[in-house]
Amino acid sequence: MAITRLTQRKCKAIAFYILSWVIFTLSASALLTYGAGNGFDPTRMLFMLQLSLLTGLSHAIYDVIILQDEMDKRPVAAALIIRSCFFLASICANLTLCILIWDIDKSEGLINEAALQHMLNFFKQPKNHILIFELFMLGHLITFIRSVHKKFGTRVFMNTLLGKNQDPKEEDLIFMFIDMKHSTEIAEELGHVKYSNFIRDYYRLLSNCCEENHGEIYQIAGDGVFLTWKTSDCKRAARPLDCFYDFAECLERTAYKFKKRYGIVPAFKAAAHCGKVISTEVGNFGSEMAYHGDVLNTTSRIQTLCSKLGQDFLISEDLYMRLPLPLPHGFLSVKAGFFELRGKKNGILIFSLHKPLT
Repeated sequence: MAITRLTQRKCKAIAFYILSWVIFTLSASALLTYGAGNGFDPTRMLFMLQLSLLTGLSHAIYDVIILQDEMDKRPVAAALIIRSCFFLASICANLTLCILIWDIDKSEGLINEAALQHMLNFFKQPKNHILIFELFMLGHLITFIRSVHKKFGTRVFMNTLLGKNQDPKEEDLIFMFIDMKHSTEIAEELGHVKYSNFIRDYYRLLSNCCEENHGEIYQIAGDGVFLTWKTSDCKRAARPLDCFYDFAECLERTAYKFKKRYGIVPAFKAAAHCGKVISTEVGNFGSEMAYHGDVLNTTSRIQTLCSKLGQDFLISEDLYMRLPLPLPHGFLSVKAGFFELRGKKNGILIFSLHKPLT
């Protein structure tokens, strides 16, 4: 049985938490041991490795299994207090378990008098209170890093850490602009509060589909969003088409939930184009990634043709020529014709993609 992309995403998130705890904990432990002049202590390092594995797994269970790797919907203060209590309880429980395992006795088992006495002495020492506090702060630091990583995506996150976004850089990218159908009418019918919840649920599903297909969300503007991929990453897999298909399937599977909660099921149309753009980080305070070039405008112009042609998915000839054939998911391509787009000197050949009728 094949592993679903949702399961793969959760496994990657769990691995992130466990590896983060192991790397940060062992690095800090090695530095502190070196600073104290005690040299390398393999016993302490092995104990900290055991502790970091258990604590990382506990953290992953809380964020990935309990919270479903999504934003905590509780009020900020309540979410912070609950998470802080969880970290303290988890760290203390894992420390206790590690000590019991470390002092296990073949005749008396896991819980024995010597192990219990060791545990009591451990929690009485001030230096171990500091260790608990350090692990507590580490838990919040890893949560923060994960939140920033989810917000900006892997490529932008790593490039920002390495300072690669500071200078303008030419890149060959694919952009797909997805727009919700009848958004104005839906907003008027639901009201601004209910519509905000509606579009939040809509974008939550879209962001999951985008991440599972190795894309990045570049910009969200109201009811429209730009997704992007490196063109070189789509030579063997038509990731924008996969994302479109997955999002359509996802909305179909969750239609009853939207219908029950809002009385409306969202639908969308999309356009995709590719080409060279300049990527750079703009701004000083509150800076963000920006892409400059004609590709984004052209993608947006192509998307406006969807309503005119009665199609849900249009792509440019430039992109079509770069996609691997045959197209995935049984997509059929039809030449929609040459169109003169606003701001373009020459006409551009547009293809419409659609699923075959069954």
